[in-house]
Amino acid sequence: MRFFWQWLSAGALALCILFLTGCEGEQPDPSAPAPPEPLRVIVKPINTTFWDRPWGLAGLDLELAERLAHQLGRPLELVELDNETLIIDTLAAGQADLAAMSLPVLATWNARVDFSEWLLEDQFVLVAQPDTLGPDLPQLRGTAVSVSNLDSALTFAREQQVLIGKLSPAADLDPFALMRAVVEETRPYALVRQSQLDLATAAHLELDALPVGDSVPLAWPLGSEVDPYVIATLNNLVLRAKRSGDLDDVIVRHLPGQPLDGYSARSFTRHIQSRLSVHWQHFVDASIETEQDPLLLAAIGYQESHWRRRAKSPTGVRGVMMLTLPTAREMGVTNRLDARQSIFGGAKYFKKIRARFDATVPEPDRTWLALAAYNLGYGHLSDVRRLVKARGGNPNDWDTVREALPLKTQRQPEFQFGTARGNEAQAYVDNIRNYYNALLLKDSQGNLAELLTEK
Repeated sequence: MRFFWQWLSAGALALCILFLTGCEGEQPDPSAPAPPEPLRVIVKPINTTFWDRPWGLAGLDLELAERLAHQLGRPLELVELDNETLIIDTLAAGQADLAAMSLPVLATWNARVDFSEWLLEDQFVLVAQPDTLGPDLPQLRGTAVSVSNLDSALTFAREQQVLIGKLSPAADLDPFALMRAVVEETRPYALVRQSQLDLATAAHLELDALPVGDSVPLAWPLGSEVDPYVIATLNNLVLRAKRSGDLDDVIVRHLPGQPLDGYSARSFTRHIQSRLSVHWQHFVDASIETEQDPLLLAAIGYQESHWRRRAKSPTGVRGVMMLTLPTAREMGVTNRLDARQSIFGGAKYFKKIRARFDATVPEPDRTWLALAAYNLGYGHLSDVRRLVKARGGNPNDWDTVREALPLKTQRQPEFQFGTARGNEAQAYVDNIRNYYNALLLKDSQGNLAELLTEK
């Protein structure tokens, strides 16, 4: 993933600088205590609870790993692997402390490595074309069920009596590629996890599913040589987060949005092919110049105009990014109906607004707050944040501010900029998160590029 390698490169450069400056200066005191050993953690960024975001790697698993490292007082060292069986092999060999990824606790794996306290639950499902599955598992003939050799589904399937002799392991294909193959009718069935199917459905793959076996707990697999104190600290962290409800909050915070409904999903896919394909290079170029995610910029553009170059509203805003005339002039846009100018202008303006938020505002809240300000105006959003703070809430927390936005339609003593349509800003950010979600999922599953090049 691009941000992962940027992080590694930055870290490697910092280590080189420290090494060189150490050689030129005084030698370290041999009596000084040795620095703590890093916590060696395996990650799989294509996991359903581990996301690549414009602000870097994020997600439930990474956040918990960072909390664990902080509590232990040890630096976090991330190792990327994409094959779940290889991850278990690596841990069983004692080559890492743990894997920060929520894997099914399967009997075959549990015989080789221990697992943490469980975090979530999941269900394996057999997926097929719509209206082809009955209430029970079909009478499968031959090797009909495709399973990814990169995923836990293969290990699970080999533990299921009903699937013995029916499996077709797919070399180097992930579960999302298998589900696309089912949609394209090149494979009749695939075995995946329900959470993976939910993501595929959000990316507009239409499939039916039938549960296989019982639900399975998800937990972190542990290295064979990991310090027992690390295990105890991790388990306490998980149990506290579950009891307090903090675990649910972390999960919600890192979800990119909600799936689009059927009609919206189909329209969105058509518009990617017919409209985004025309403007995509402009979004990419603008993202490079402004150092932002092109998928997020494209999601903003879809909310503003559905990627229509000549879009306009009765209030006078125009173009792909629906810029007002004063904003266009401020951003150097001379023709708002020129798609490239409009996209560059919108990207620059969003970056300017986002930069107004203090660096202490954490991600992803900073991005969602900036989107609200982009729509409502920075002054109006500041009014709402002041109101939240005056009432004892956290003005840097998007969910808290979001709930207060409709109050902007009413007069409040804390408001310096009067009333505004705060409920519209609420829906505006929600919609962009949903479009961003759909683009992220299509991109991560490999079919965005296909849609952009289809004619």
